[in-house]
Amino acid sequence: MELFGLFAGLAIIGILLLLFLFLLGIIKWLLQGFFLYQVADAKNLDLPLLAFLPFGTFYLGGQMYDGNILGKGQINPKTIGLIFAIAGLIVYVTGLSIGDIAISYIIMESIAFLGIFKAYSKSTGVAVLLAVLNIITAGIAAIIILFLYKRKLGEELSEPVVRDFEEPAETTAETETNVNTDDENRM
Repeated sequence: MELFGLFAGLAIIGILLLLFLFLLGIIKWLLQGFFLYQVADAKNLDLPLLAFLPFGTFYLGGQMYDGNILGKGQINPKTIGLIFAIAGLIVYVTGLSIGDIAISYIIMESIAFLGIFKAYSKSTGVAVLLAVLNIITAGIAAIIILFLYKRKLGEELSEPVVRDFEEPAETTAETETNVNTDDENRM
C-alpha cells in the first residue's frame, strides 16, 4: 500500500510540474508574440500578425536579416523570411521526439532572431552571443531583447516628424495667436 501512495504522489507532482511548464510556455508565447508584433509593426515588416504563430516568428525574424545580417536589398526580405519558415517546418517535421523538436525549435528561433539581435545591438558578435543566450534560456532572452528593442524603437519614433503637407507646430501656434489678437481687436 505504501508503494502505491509513493507512485500516486510522484504522479501528482509530475502532473503539477507539467501544468506549470505548460502555463509558463503559454506566457512565453504570448509575451514573445506581443513584443515581436510591436517590433514588426514599428519596422513595417510584412504580416506582423504572424508573430503569434509558431513558424511566423521565423518569417518575421528572417525579414530582419535584410540590412542587418545581409546587405540591404541584396535579397527580398519576404524571401528570407519564407526560407526560414520553411526550414523551421522541415526541422520540426523531421524531429525524432518531443525533446528534439523543442530543442531544434529554440535553435532555429535563435538563428532566425539573429537579425533582430543584430538590429538591437549593432554588433554581429553580440548578436551571436544573444542567440546562444536565447538557446540556453529556452527563449526567455528573446522576450527581454524584443522588449528592449521595442522601447528603443519607441524612443527613436517618438521624435516629432514634420511632413510636407503639415505645418510645423510653431507656425500653427503663431497663427492661433494672430487669430486671437484679431478677435480682440474687433471687439
